[in-house]
Amino acid sequence: MSNLSGDAKTAGSPAMGGDLASELAYVRSLAEEGRNAPLIGGRYYVIWGGLIGMAALLSYVDDIGLVELGFMDGFVPWIVAGVIGWGLSFTLGARASGKPGAQTIGNKTAQAVWFSVGIFMTLFWVSMMFAHDNFTDIGVPPYLFFNLMFPVAFGLYGVAFYATATAAQLSWLRYFAFLSWAFAIVALFLLASPHQTLVGALGSFSCAALPGLLLMRNEPSDIV
Repeated sequence: MSNLSGDAKTAGSPAMGGDLASELAYVRSLAEEGRNAPLIGGRYYVIWGGLIGMAALLSYVDDIGLVELGFMDGFVPWIVAGVIGWGLSFTLGARASGKPGAQTIGNKTAQAVWFSVGIFMTLFWVSMMFAHDNFTDIGVPPYLFFNLMFPVAFGLYGVAFYATATAAQLSWLRYFAFLSWAFAIVALFLLASPHQTLVGALGSFSCAALPGLLLMRNEPSDIV
């Protein structure tokens, strides 16, 4: 009985209570660090923003006659950008999944929302290949629907940025959501203008590549 009493006193001692409090504080700090873990998808923003921006810039200089691309004009820059973009995304995706913080709600939300944006825009672009001249009988010029790509893309960028900013608790990303929507409106008003691709290039660099670079500065190392 005396031993049992001694054990009970030890369990209820201030030292034991202090250890428990410190352990709880440690667990709480780990949870806070996990919840506020930095986003690890900056490289994807840079890849897609850079590739689409360059494809748009090449198309623009070719359209206005500043540079003659030859066999590289038309759809070729966009196809090359899409193939390289998806190839790098899947290649780097396997490596990024092992980074610290990859399974946090912020990173999982960002990965899901941007992947869905990429899937939709790819399907939308491919669909335009078949539907672009379906409405010529009512006066819609062929290929005009392709000019909807940038208004729709920047609109979805804004939604993705806003959702990512909320999930990852990065309020500054919301500014890029607003900037993306601004580019969407400008691109819509330039629907029939050759200068729309220049706006698309500037928007891709500033609404995708730039925030990607900012995110990459805060990414954790591969080893904790």
